[in-house]
Amino acid sequence: ELLAALLRRGDAMLALGDLSAARLLYERAAAGGSGGAALALGKTYDPAFLSGLNARGIRPDRATAVNWYRKAAALGDGEAPALLRRLGAE
Repeated sequence: ELLAALLRRGDAMLALGDLSAARLLYERAAAGGSGGAALALGKTYDPAFLSGLNARGIRPDRATAVNWYRKAAALGDGEAPALLRRLGAE
């Protein structure tokens, strides 16, 4: 339940445009074993995702996105492999 609450709060912070707060919440949930949180954290670094948000002042980091997508895949997230393929990091 705590992991789900952290993920929801991270999503809320992301919706408000507070990527720094979202990242902290997602990282905490991912450390607890949430594949969804690891995936969401990876998206906050993903160049394609960030361009879709029209995020200003946030630099994409492909390598960090790949790292979190790999962790998400290892934690059983089903979306992570497709995102890894899109980034050319199968």
